Amino acid sequence: MSCFPFMQNIEGALCLLAGGGEVALRKARTLASFGARLLVCAREVKEELRPLAVRVVEGYSPSLLEGVRFAVAATDDAALNARVAADCRARGIPVNSADDPDNCDFFFPALVVRGEVTVGISTGGASPALAAALRAYIEGLLPQNVGEIASRAKALRGSLPQAEYIAAVKKLLEEGGMRAEQKKPEEGGACAVQKLSEENAARKVKEEKTERKGAEGEI
Repeated sequence: MSCFPFMQNIEGALCLLAGGGEVALRKARTLASFGARLLVCAREVKEELRPLAVRVVEGYSPSLLEGVRFAVAATDDAALNARVAADCRARGIPVNSADDPDNCDFFFPALVVRGEVTVGISTGGASPALAAALRAYIEGLLPQNVGEIASRAKALRGSLPQAEYIAAVKKLLEEGGMRAEQKKPEEGGACAVQKLSEENAARKVKEEKTERKGAEGEI
């Protein structure tokens, strides 16, 4: 499945989150970090999830979809998740159903977020482990100060002719990359860092396979 990466501002948007367990908590943390308002409905809700919600109700009802911009079905009941998805689609509300690609209108990508820079990686639900591995790989390629670079590029926007602006932004990115290279340890230390990065990437892949954590693999 080929998915278009539709970046959307969800700050202040109301999201129905059906479910109160670990999967719902992970979804909630991701959405809350982008400013979404969460309406959580579940009979049992983890305590860590409650502070992330603007409202918590016991159990799902179609009436809760009133005013909702998008929804996430993340209960441990496949039939209930499918029901939430069907109700959303009947109302034209985009829905994500955990571990059920056929009932998803959108996926949760594996994310790299630094300041105003957000990189999302999706395999269309084909391989959550690959999405996680690509995220770790891209994290290692991006300058650590890429968020600062974005802020500086934003400040320059409109102050230069287009061609000069593009050249200036490229220079900012190149300089950021060079500073990152200069901060690398000597050869022996670099090998150790590389080995640690590879181990971290392998650990992330393993987590993705077993827990489907933090990537579009939760679907």
